[in-house]
Amino acid sequence: MNMPVCEVMSDPKAKSCATPATRIAIMGTPVDCGNRGVLALGASLVNLCSQASGGGEVVLLLGNRDSRPASFRVGGNLRSIPVVNARLSLRSPLRDHLSWILLMAVLYRLLPVAGVRAAIVRSSPWIRTMAEVDYVGDVHGGDSFSDIYGTKGFLLGFLMDWTVLMVKGTMVQFPQTYGPYTTPLARWLARFLLKRSSVIIARDHLSQKLAQELAGPEKEVLLCPDVAFSLESIRPERLELDPPFAGPVPPGVVGLNVNGLMYHGGYTRRNMFGLKLDYPTFLSQLVVALLREHPVELWLVPHTFAPDGDVESDPEASRNLRAALPPELRARVRIVAREYDQHEIKGIIGLCDFFIGSRMHACIAALSQGVPCAGMAYSMKFAGVFATVGMETWVVDGREATNEQAVARVLGLYRQRAEVRAGLGQRAEKARTQLQNVFRDLTADVQAAAQMRSRHRPS
Repeated sequence: MNMPVCEVMSDPKAKSCATPATRIAIMGTPVDCGNRGVLALGASLVNLCSQASGGGEVVLLLGNRDSRPASFRVGGNLRSIPVVNARLSLRSPLRDHLSWILLMAVLYRLLPVAGVRAAIVRSSPWIRTMAEVDYVGDVHGGDSFSDIYGTKGFLLGFLMDWTVLMVKGTMVQFPQTYGPYTTPLARWLARFLLKRSSVIIARDHLSQKLAQELAGPEKEVLLCPDVAFSLESIRPERLELDPPFAGPVPPGVVGLNVNGLMYHGGYTRRNMFGLKLDYPTFLSQLVVALLREHPVELWLVPHTFAPDGDVESDPEASRNLRAALPPELRARVRIVAREYDQHEIKGIIGLCDFFIGSRMHACIAALSQGVPCAGMAYSMKFAGVFATVGMETWVVDGREATNEQAVARVLGLYRQRAEVRAGLGQRAEKARTQLQNVFRDLTADVQAAAQMRSRHRPS
């Protein structure tokens, strides 16, 4: 990039990069899952890329069930975004099957003959899209450029990125967390992709350092805030809580996001994240201590919606937590009872005076609105993301703290909420400006490179 991202971040008056229309493909942002954090990433990326593209097209390359367009808010208005899907299902058309796409991508790379490549492009919407756009960027769900959630998902993401390298020769890694890697294979595959990426952007210092180590000294790993700091917040017209609530929102509401995955011990149901504290018991102890010490109302805010019995279900874990509380305190604890979208969930979190989150993007929804937030961490990503707005000391690492230590720490942070609110709001606004500048600069440099190639192309 002509202007380093770190330079753009430090200069709020950085140039506005007016560029011709640019076509951008986004990967790693599902559009039909229950995880509002992943959807917040997608909505934020679509909005940032659309605004930076100068009126160009934005398209989603996804491992999706179908290719129906997805609706996202761009500049405050709903916009239909094309979706091109790659599947592993035997019921999918051959042209959309990942095995076919992989084969065609290899042939595209090995056979640089115009007629052959034209035929390959016609055979696969996935490859046609990659060939037509100016650049492809992947965000890997924010934190899935790692095998922390299992090897299968990491390998699937690698194969999709590999098809981009076969067709485009390079790609962009959007702001995300890199690592950790639990196996040598995962580390080698990550290094392979990073060394072949034209732009690598980390959303935290720790994974920036790890990605730089893997990419090598010939590449610069850049830094900027998580894209969800730019997500538009919308307060729902109707606030549905259980038990129901009537009247204006009372002052001093505390919000608590219960992470269903942590509550159930991860996908293995056997303390997958290596927590030192007992998460369900900790939550009960925290809520009891908080409500007995302070006359507040506490709202449980799910951020991932899944059916009961699913380890990911935040609503079910929230109901279990509420049911475990003493009857005299239960009346002051309400659960957000409707499956609001990512914008509305952020709007609800913005009503809180203090927030406690165990889902990364639930925390970002609070921090980006200037709501003091304690992050209950299960991985390294929390501290780095909190640090982008100067709140790294507001992370309580469940892998290191006991129940008693964690309860005492969160109560201490609650008492400090008024001291950090104003400064947090200012830093969150700066993060939003930084994101806009980063994406404008990135898009301008891609366009400039294309123009340079065009001028040097033989006539």
